[in-house]
Amino acid sequence: MSSEQKVVIVTGASQGLGAGIVKAYREAGYAVVANSRNIMQSADTGIVAVPGDIGERAVAQTLVDTAIERFGRIDTLINNAGVFIGKPFVDYTTDELANVLNVNIEGFFHITQLALPHLEKHRGAAYRSDHHDACSSGSLRRAVGSRPADKGRP
Repeated sequence: MSSEQKVVIVTGASQGLGAGIVKAYREAGYAVVANSRNIMQSADTGIVAVPGDIGERAVAQTLVDTAIERFGRIDTLINNAGVFIGKPFVDYTTDELANVLNVNIEGFFHITQLALPHLEKHRGAAYRSDHHDACSSGSLRRAVGSRPADKGRP
């Protein structure tokens, strides 16, 4: 692998927007380390699948270690994993709340904290998620399917 190839970690990467983000980054020439609970390795050697619950610190560490061991760097981190419970908050069970906090808060915390030192090496700045550099809205629409633009939005 060329030391100039950029590397992105994408959480929540197995379906929907996450899968579209992975595809768009690959089209832009990035190597991708992709995570979700059920992700499977694809035939594309530029994508490394790391299955597991991002709320577990060991999974976040494995993502970072995989990116560094396989590609030598991390340039971008996309925190796409998230849990949404489609009912009023007052109706959440304690297990549902624990799952939301685990993925949406702890997962974000773990992967960002562990990836940040590597991001800083290649950016010279603090963490930022700038997937728009590589993923135009057009390439994302092609990857995840087109939908009409909302009024007043591109």
